[in-house]
Amino acid sequence: MSDNAQGSPRESGRTLTIINHQTGTTLEIPAVKTVQALLKKLGVPPETVLVIQDDTLLCDDDPLTSGSPVEVRPVISGGSPP
Repeated sequence: MSDNAQGSPRESGRTLTIINHQTGTTLEIPAVKTVQALLKKLGVPPETVLVIQDDTLLCDDDPLTSGSPVEVRPVISGGSPP
Protein backbone atom coordinates (compact mmCIF):
# COMPACT_ATOMS: atom_id res chain seq x y z
CA MET A 1 0.00 0.00 0.00
CA SER A 2 1.44 3.41 -0.95
CA ASP A 3 1.53 6.48 1.28
CA ASN A 4 -0.99 8.17 -1.01
CA ALA A 5 -3.70 5.62 -0.23
CA GLN A 6 -4.23 7.12 3.22
CA GLY A 7 -2.87 10.61 2.55
CA SER A 8 0.70 11.65 3.04
CA PRO A 9 1.90 12.09 6.62
CA ARG A 10 2.86 15.65 5.78
CA GLU A 11 -0.72 16.52 4.76
CA SER A 12 -2.43 14.78 7.66
CA GLY A 13 -0.09 16.32 10.26
CA ARG A 14 -0.41 19.97 9.19
CA THR A 15 -1.05 22.39 12.01
CA LEU A 16 -1.34 26.13 12.49
CA THR A 17 0.35 27.99 15.31
CA ILE A 18 -2.06 30.57 16.71
CA ILE A 19 -0.86 33.46 18.86
CA ASN A 20 -3.98 34.74 20.58
CA HIS A 21 -3.31 38.20 22.00
CA GLN A 22 -6.81 38.30 23.54
CA THR A 23 -6.02 35.45 25.90
CA GLY A 24 -2.21 35.68 25.94
CA THR A 25 -1.89 32.09 24.75
CA THR A 26 -0.18 30.27 21.91
CA LEU A 27 -1.67 27.05 20.63
CA GLU A 28 -1.43 24.65 17.73
CA ILE A 29 -4.54 23.47 15.95
CA PRO A 30 -5.13 21.28 12.92
CA ALA A 31 -4.74 23.44 9.82
CA VAL A 32 -7.80 25.20 8.43
CA LYS A 33 -7.98 26.82 5.01
CA THR A 34 -9.35 30.30 5.65
CA VAL A 35 -9.52 33.03 8.29
CA GLN A 36 -13.28 32.49 8.52
CA ALA A 37 -12.79 28.78 9.28
CA LEU A 38 -10.15 29.62 11.90
CA LEU A 39 -12.36 32.10 13.73
CA LYS A 40 -15.29 29.70 13.65
CA LYS A 41 -13.09 26.94 15.12
CA LEU A 42 -11.88 29.31 17.85
CA GLY A 43 -15.41 30.59 18.54
CA VAL A 44 -14.35 34.20 17.96
CA PRO A 45 -16.70 36.71 16.30
CA PRO A 46 -14.88 38.10 13.22
CA GLU A 47 -15.78 41.71 13.99
CA THR A 48 -13.89 41.57 17.30
CA VAL A 49 -10.40 40.67 16.04
CA LEU A 50 -7.72 41.30 13.43
CA VAL A 51 -5.99 38.27 11.92
CA ILE A 52 -2.40 38.73 10.81
CA GLN A 53 0.02 36.32 9.11
CA ASP A 54 3.46 37.23 7.73
CA ASP A 55 2.88 40.92 8.62
CA THR A 56 -0.24 40.94 6.42
CA LEU A 57 -3.71 41.83 7.68
CA LEU A 58 -6.10 39.15 6.41
CA CYS A 59 -9.79 39.21 5.46
CA ASP A 60 -12.35 36.47 6.22
CA ASP A 61 -11.93 34.62 2.93
CA ASP A 62 -8.12 34.85 2.76
CA PRO A 63 -6.22 31.55 2.84
CA LEU A 64 -3.93 30.55 5.71
CA THR A 65 -0.62 28.73 5.32
CA SER A 66 0.67 26.29 7.90
CA GLY A 67 4.26 27.53 7.65
CA SER A 68 3.85 30.80 9.57
CA PRO A 69 2.22 31.68 12.90
CA VAL A 70 -1.15 33.40 12.80
CA GLU A 71 -1.79 36.30 15.17
CA VAL A 72 -5.28 37.00 16.48
CA ARG A 73 -5.42 40.52 17.92
CA PRO A 74 -8.37 42.23 19.56
CA VAL A 75 -9.88 45.22 17.80
CA ILE A 76 -9.57 48.27 20.00
CA SER A 77 -11.73 51.13 18.99
CA GLY A 78 -11.38 54.60 20.22
CA GLY A 79 -12.18 58.02 19.07
CA SER A 80 -11.02 61.50 19.32
CA PRO A 81 -11.74 63.31 22.54
CA PRO A 82 -14.89 65.45 22.54
